Amino acid sequence: MKKLSRQEMVLEIYDREAMGEVTAREIEIINRGLAEEYGEGGRLSPAQIARILIDEDLPVRFDEIFRMPSHNEAYETAFEGLSVNRTLEQAERSLTVIDRLFRTFSEQNDKTGVRYARQTAIRARENAAELAASESLSRIERLGQREIEEWFRIWLQTPEIFFIWLEARKATADYKGKFGPDIAGKV
Repeated sequence: MKKLSRQEMVLEIYDREAMGEVTAREIEIINRGLAEEYGEGGRLSPAQIARILIDEDLPVRFDEIFRMPSHNEAYETAFEGLSVNRTLEQAERSLTVIDRLFRTFSEQNDKTGVRYARQTAIRARENAAELAASESLSRIERLGQREIEEWFRIWLQTPEIFFIWLEARKATADYKGKFGPDIAGKV
């Protein structure tokens, strides 16, 4: 049997669940069905589902649907605040969260979540590069931002070994000389 497109699946779920007027509750049921069929990345925004149903002249309660958070808002919330890192400690915590989410989304074959993880790391690297060039920061803060930029660059290239690399990096004389224990939490 041919696999249904997401549009066809929305209509299939609508029929299978014997839905009448579509409210926020029905949109959630449809999205759960899409996630079961295609993985978390298979979900659609409430507006996309409404459009599919409207195109088939099915009844939709717009007042409820357009107040629903979009699917991407969940990703945005999960990655919120992880792209600006003022200290090495903060950058390591951000990378830990990004990496955990990246691995979870990869295991679930959630391409949207994986993309958000990579985009957040890219923004973090770019933010660190901008801060490293900022004359308003002290020399040691700029040095720390260059280090953070490097961390995100390495994670983007090789996330599977990043934390092994990071521990090795932190054990080097170069790192200890630049960011010894008295400095690392401040940069």
